[in-house]
Amino acid sequence: MDPVETARLDEVESLIALSRDDWKFSDLYLERAEALLSAVVAPQEHRRHSDRRASVGRLSAALRRAIQRADWREAAQLAADGAELRRRVQASQGIWLLSEKVYGKHTVEASPTALALSGAVPQPGSIVERQVAGLCSRLRTLASRDSEERAFYLQRAQELESLSFELEEPPSVSIDPAELRAEALAAAEGADFDAVLRLARRASADRRDRNGRVRPPPPPESRADRLDEPLPTLAIEAAARLGLSPATLEPRPTSSAYLSCCCADSVTLPEKPLSEGRRGPETCTCGHACPPAIGEALKEGLDALMLHPFLTSGGTRYLPWFGSERILVETFPEEEPDAWSPILDALSLTRRQGITRLEIEEALLRHGPAVCRELGLDPVVYRVACIPFDAYQRLADLYGWGAERRWTHFDGYQVTRELRLQALVGGDVRFGGPDDLCGVGRAYDSDHLTARFAVVRRERFDIRAAEPSDREEAST
Repeated sequence: MDPVETARLDEVESLIALSRDDWKFSDLYLERAEALLSAVVAPQEHRRHSDRRASVGRLSAALRRAIQRADWREAAQLAADGAELRRRVQASQGIWLLSEKVYGKHTVEASPTALALSGAVPQPGSIVERQVAGLCSRLRTLASRDSEERAFYLQRAQELESLSFELEEPPSVSIDPAELRAEALAAAEGADFDAVLRLARRASADRRDRNGRVRPPPPPESRADRLDEPLPTLAIEAAARLGLSPATLEPRPTSSAYLSCCCADSVTLPEKPLSEGRRGPETCTCGHACPPAIGEALKEGLDALMLHPFLTSGGTRYLPWFGSERILVETFPEEEPDAWSPILDALSLTRRQGITRLEIEEALLRHGPAVCRELGLDPVVYRVACIPFDAYQRLADLYGWGAERRWTHFDGYQVTRELRLQALVGGDVRFGGPDDLCGVGRAYDSDHLTARFAVVRRERFDIRAAEPSDREEAST
């Protein structure tokens, strides 16, 4: 393989790793990986290789039957064919493994780095620093090699480098630095190297390895304003051809105010994930009063979002900001749970009812950016997603949603105690209708579930209901 191809495959490997760990642009990383790999291994070649691998199994079965019949002439021919086929399959095995990651099924992974970047799951400080540094190194290396996407990679690297890490409170008993130095010096004088090593590790752990969370910088005011900017007329016209309608999310300040409670900073993994029989925690732990306008079902959902880790498809903590926002969304009636619209074809989906979250992830990661371009929207700015819970809740009265015994896929996930992802769903009239928030396994495929897609700005995933500065102002 020539050096150019080797370098290109290195870029593809980096993009695959980024797609796993940096959810904000996972779809764009995968799209770029496919564009680069296709110059080395075309999709057709990957399919032929997959067919060869399947043929090895079929030949083995035929060979066993020939031996059982004692047909040694056929057995010899099958064995020779199998040996040649296996040789071709094993040739350049590394390339084929890489092509499977690009052309095979795409799913969202709860990798340690993705969970750390979300800010929803505590991680040791030194580990997070290494994870973020690794992502930035990959992005800057890609920027130096891929001139077409250089600006995009550098911008994302700068965003990641601006993250801060907020440590939890130190333990009540910590190490006295002067005492530590004295002990280490005494150990060094006695050539007790093991003791010095133990003390050095203890000092490092005390200084850096307390758990904490990633904290993005406070978003500029213009970011929230951009969410409410009118969508381009041409995009609205193109959206109509895909079955999408423009919608304005009206602000719900009471919901945002409730989520700004200090308890949102003390997120803990749930004993059990959301389910039909188990919803949110009983109450906010500090007794924060719930506004009268918020009903019991919505309060349960907001309490869960406030006290447990939920993630958006953009890899950030889902603590929704109920501000004004313009989106594109499917508005078909819930009485037609398998309603067809052209966006299903654009996403290569054959149905919407009974579809699993895993199927949806594959469709959005592989085809989402192309749908944005078809709408005339920049896929770096916009993203196709399942309708978010807060958007569904605010649009339900307008479109008559939440009156059926049926769930709708919502954007995002709950993180379980085992650090697995539970897909968010809701809207069942039996559990609160528009205020219903629940979770299901990502392979759940019941006809009780339908998909409704929306196009949103990626920035919506970066704006939380409770930014630190907001709380400080609210407390004054």
